[in-house]
Amino acid sequence: MKITRILLALFFSGSTLFMHAQFLKPTISFAAADYDFGTIREADGPVSYEFEYTNTGKVPLILQNVRASCGCTTPEWTKEPVVPGRQGRIKVNFDPKNRPGPFVKTITVTSNAEPANHTLTIKGTVIPAQKSKLVSSLGYQYTVGDLMLQTVHVSFGDILMGRNDTAVINLVNISSEKTIRPGFLSIPDHISVTFVPESIPPQEMGKIIFAFSSTQRNDWDYVIDRLFLMENGELVPNNTISLTANIKEDFSAMTAGEFARSPVVLLDTNTYDFGSVAVNTGVEHDFVLTNNGKSDLYIRKVIASCGCTAVQPSKTVIPPGDSTVIKVLYNTQGRNGADKKAITVITNDPRRPKIILWIKAYVESQLSATP
Repeated sequence: MKITRILLALFFSGSTLFMHAQFLKPTISFAAADYDFGTIREADGPVSYEFEYTNTGKVPLILQNVRASCGCTTPEWTKEPVVPGRQGRIKVNFDPKNRPGPFVKTITVTSNAEPANHTLTIKGTVIPAQKSKLVSSLGYQYTVGDLMLQTVHVSFGDILMGRNDTAVINLVNISSEKTIRPGFLSIPDHISVTFVPESIPPQEMGKIIFAFSSTQRNDWDYVIDRLFLMENGELVPNNTISLTANIKEDFSAMTAGEFARSPVVLLDTNTYDFGSVAVNTGVEHDFVLTNNGKSDLYIRKVIASCGCTAVQPSKTVIPPGDSTVIKVLYNTQGRNGADKKAITVITNDPRRPKIILWIKAYVESQLSATP
């Protein structure tokens, strides 16, 4: 009778362990469940990406099947059981042949985990073979939605005040089925934009023509504007287009007599050294600027580089023989050791329309400043 009880206890104990094991399930965790190939060329052939996963459960993980949503995508995966804590990989190959334009493909992973099915996604845009050679030769390398652009930076270079200039960005619609009407979120008054054509059919090319008015911009030296490209009235990622120009005064029509009567900038110094300065403190210096010419001197602009502030002078029109002060405030917060900063002054002096003032300092850290 005692032996029978022992046998029954062992039987029920084993059955409980067996039933508990039956209910244990592995857990599959992916490092990332989607991947964007970006822009790929049909002529370059298949591309691939490996999805990595981890068995975060307590029993071995077995991938039973991995199937793609179309024949253009072929998966390869780890066939052996993956023990708890270890990683496995699913390699997904995509063939872009005869598949121009954007694509989104899914891969369904079936395993003994809970839940049993997981979905992975790959996407990108295929440049068709007939266009890829032309696109490559023209230097198209920036993708904005379904458009590819030669550049996202327009430089007008030097522009004389009172004059205009134009620049062009070429682009191509890489979509295989969608006509795109490009536009910008907003356009400042000194820039005009023309799209040619206004709507770009699939796989066709176009261009953006920018016209820049220096008079309407009403600024000097280096200026920058940023426009945000839209497609069919909607914003898309990575859509910033930068436009830069260097606006200068036009002295080309000045006669010899006008040049002789022009203003002349005279500075007490163009460099000032603060010497040793404690960290987290502020110091200042006044640069004295005098008009040594025979007509009014105009201070067009004062620009400070990072780390200092140049206070605009109280007078921006300086009569002959008169002076003004350009105050420079320098803050040492976050700086250490030797430091040098520039302040740019733009004037109507034809000899020196652009002047660079320099300040220097040696910033003492708190430790070195303490006796």
